[in-house]
Amino acid sequence: MNLGCKEGATLANKFVKSLTRSNKKDFIILPSFQSIYHIKNKVLNKHLNLGAQDCSQFSLGAYTGDVSALMLKEIGCKYVLLGHSERRSMHNESNKILKEKINNAFSNNLKVIFCVGENISDYIKLNTKKVIRFQLSNIFDNQINFKNLIIAYEPVWAIGTNKTPTLEEINNVHYFIKQIFFKKYNVKNICVIYGGSVNYNNSKAIFNCKNVDGGLIGGASLKANDFKKIYDNLN
Repeated sequence: MNLGCKEGATLANKFVKSLTRSNKKDFIILPSFQSIYHIKNKVLNKHLNLGAQDCSQFSLGAYTGDVSALMLKEIGCKYVLLGHSERRSMHNESNKILKEKINNAFSNNLKVIFCVGENISDYIKLNTKKVIRFQLSNIFDNQINFKNLIIAYEPVWAIGTNKTPTLEEINNVHYFIKQIFFKKYNVKNICVIYGGSVNYNNSKAIFNCKNVDGGLIGGASLKANDFKKIYDNLN
């Protein structure tokens, strides 16, 4: 909840003009709800990948303040971010709620970026994999198109702290997530990206990890030059 409509459109324009797409990599921007349609109309780029930071678990009805997946699709969203740690902790989003959100998103042809990650206590107690396994349990089924799903590993304790797990830890957790999807759903190499204090100094090393497929960028995405350096470090 940082940039408004005008600032968001200015930043999006800088991204579109400075970042080079390829068949190997692309970028998605996830503005605040009220900025999405404004940015779409101001940037006027048919290749711009827009998404939202959340959607409702309800499809329609008397749910004041909610924004449905259908509404997001109507204003040009292709993606939606779900399960972010701030939503889980501040809004008490359970696996049941998140499953309903995911189902609504997929029903409206939105691609889902689904966040998982442990807090500092679980990290210290070596419970990272246990937490992630729980966060991924009873969420998906074999009916979905897993090509429309991205998993974002974002350790809660690393968000905005300038602290990150070791490269070995990051790679191992990403591999662990990929193995869950392979064993449970027979999905080979699910897309898993890393988030949590990614910056232009550490991004190249993180992206070079074998099992890391990209990044979920927070604070560094608010500065066009910093984000470009991070994007360029993705092979």
